[in-house]
Amino acid sequence: MLNVDIKKEFSEFGKKMKIVAIMTLLSIIPYLGTILSFIGFIFAIMALSDIRSANYKLKQSSLENYRSKYSIAIVFRIISTVISGAGSFYSLGRPFSFSILTLIPMIISFIINIIAGAIEMDAWRSLTDFFNQNRSLFPTHIALEASEGSDKLRTAALMNVLSFLIITILIGWILQIVGYFKLAKLEEIIRYTETTPTTPVPSTQQVSLAAPTPSNKKFCPNCGAKITGEGKFCGECGSSLTKS
Repeated sequence: MLNVDIKKEFSEFGKKMKIVAIMTLLSIIPYLGTILSFIGFIFAIMALSDIRSANYKLKQSSLENYRSKYSIAIVFRIISTVISGAGSFYSLGRPFSFSILTLIPMIISFIINIIAGAIEMDAWRSLTDFFNQNRSLFPTHIALEASEGSDKLRTAALMNVLSFLIITILIGWILQIVGYFKLAKLEEIIRYTETTPTTPVPSTQQVSLAAPTPSNKKFCPNCGAKITGEGKFCGECGSSLTKS
C-alpha cells in the first residue's frame, strides 16, 4: 500500500477531480457555462502538481506520461482557442463577409484541436495503465473506479476529436462528468491505513484440567501388600480392608 504522504497527494488529486466534475456538470448553465468551464480547467491543471508530487517517490513511467502528455494537450488547446478567437474577432462586425482570412484560422484551430485530442487520449490511456498495473497500491474498489474513470475520459477525448459530428459533443460531455466523478473516488484513499492482519490471541488460556481418574490398584492399609480381587481381608496379614 501507499505511504501516508503519497496517499495525501492522490487524495488531493481526487478532490480536484471532483471540482472539475462539478464545474463540467454546471457548464451547461447559460451565461455562466464558460466561466465554470474555465474554473474546472484551472483545477485540472492544478491536479497535475499532485500527480507530479506523488510520482516523485513512485517513479512510474505511466504516471509521468499522463502528466506530461496532458500538459502538452492543454497547451495545444490553448493555442487552438487563441487562433479560433482571433478568427472570430476578425469576422466580428463583418457578418456577411467570408474570406480566406477567416477560413484559415478555423482550419488551423480545428487541426490543432484534433492533435490535442489525440494527445489527451494517450494521456488518459497512460493513467488507466497506471491504475491497472498498480492495483495492489490502492484499495480494490478505488483502483477499479479510477481505472474506469480514466478510460471514460479517454473516450470523451475521442468524442471531442469527433465534435464535428455534433452528437459526439453531448456524449463526450456525459463521459467527462462520469469519468471525473470516478477519479474523484481517490479522495477517499486517505481514510484507509495500511494494516497487517493478525491472528487474534485470547487474553486468557482456557486450560482444561481432567479430573484424576481413580487408580485401579489397591494396597493393604496395614502392611502395604498389593490387593487383588474383591476380598475383604488382606491375604498377607489378614487385616480387614473395609472401612470401619
